[in-house]
Amino acid sequence: MTALTSGMASSTAVAAPSHSVTQVKGVHSTAVARQVGVDLAVTKQGPASATEGQAVTYTITVTNNSSIPSSGFTLTDYLPTGIRGVVPPLGCSIPAPGLMTCTRGPLAAHASTTITVSGFAGQDFTNLQNIVAVEGNEPDPDYSNNAAAVRTEIARRRVDLSLTKSGPSTAPVNSQVTYTLTVRNNGPSDSTGWSITDQLPSALHGPYTTSAGCTVSASNLLTCTGGPLAAGATATVTVTGFAGPGFNGVQNTATVRGLDFDPDLGNNTDSNEVNRGGLRITKTVDAPRTVRPGDVVRYTVRVRNTGDTDFVGANPAHFTDDLSGVLDDARYNVDADATRGVVGYAEPRLTWTGELRRGETATIRYSVTVNRQDFGDLRLQNGLSSDNLGSNCPTAGASSECRTLVTVRLRDKDTGRAGMHRAMAADRTRAAQR
Repeated sequence: MTALTSGMASSTAVAAPSHSVTQVKGVHSTAVARQVGVDLAVTKQGPASATEGQAVTYTITVTNNSSIPSSGFTLTDYLPTGIRGVVPPLGCSIPAPGLMTCTRGPLAAHASTTITVSGFAGQDFTNLQNIVAVEGNEPDPDYSNNAAAVRTEIARRRVDLSLTKSGPSTAPVNSQVTYTLTVRNNGPSDSTGWSITDQLPSALHGPYTTSAGCTVSASNLLTCTGGPLAAGATATVTVTGFAGPGFNGVQNTATVRGLDFDPDLGNNTDSNEVNRGGLRITKTVDAPRTVRPGDVVRYTVRVRNTGDTDFVGANPAHFTDDLSGVLDDARYNVDADATRGVVGYAEPRLTWTGELRRGETATIRYSVTVNRQDFGDLRLQNGLSSDNLGSNCPTAGASSECRTLVTVRLRDKDTGRAGMHRAMAADRTRAAQR
């Protein structure tokens, strides 16, 4: 066998190891010289190499080397085990696996005819060895050229499929949720096919898909089957449902598998990003060691985004600071400011709202002045709360970081008046209850 410059391989009068020359019909171990007859010769050309799944085409040429015509011949092609999907050309048949026979009519002196055979290189084979033999209707004076063989080396198909999945992990109840799954063929070979499985979360209600080759079972299992995918190409699948109770923080993983050898399985799975909210709020107070009527008490609130969710757009960071327990002994100085965001006040509540991306901090400051005459319980006590995802202050009393307490001390001359004020206030409360 000699390799041609075109990348094809051809051979004549050579038998492959799986079939010896003496096993091929009409081929003798030694040439038999004849005085008369028709000298038919056969050659076969095919690719020197191919990749699993790649199309393979062989060209068989029968030549009449004699000066008299041939009345016809029979060609026998011993197909290699590793070739798939061979469709016999006109005048040929495959009477048994691995065997193709062709019968042709007259062939003029010194004329040639060709037969083309195509198939696909199968998986898990290192080479294809193909033998062909020809026998004429007339005696043949030279059997040494009646058989030929060609060998095609098979390279393993390598298809690196990867999968990416995008979609929310949190959503309001009854809102629509869509996941997008993208399969990419990173090569180097074309993919002959692939499949996806994705066990969708039970908190995703009524999932459905309109993507070709995909279905969703009653148990929320998404399965998809895809066909050939060229190297560098992508295929996209979408699935949609509605967020049920408990959907926040949901994560699930999808997996892609190919029909070909995948050299890197590490990128065959992916999960939707789980956005874990985190809002760390701390409230501190700056006041004299002994707080008396007329003193100013200053508050500082720091809000830091410690999660991996940006509180932006329709979902900003926010808190409410209830001053009810402060305003019976003090007045708000209407001096709140913030390094970012907006402060609002509607007695007795102070509010703050602002965009806060991951790692960012907002600082809010305001003050109150202790009343000089109207005494309450002599305690400046308040707390703030935030219902943002991951907040450490879901309620005002959730943590010591969310609340403050300052005790007001009176001068001796004010003690009696304060006690009387508290008694009168208690009487008014009891009267209202009656």
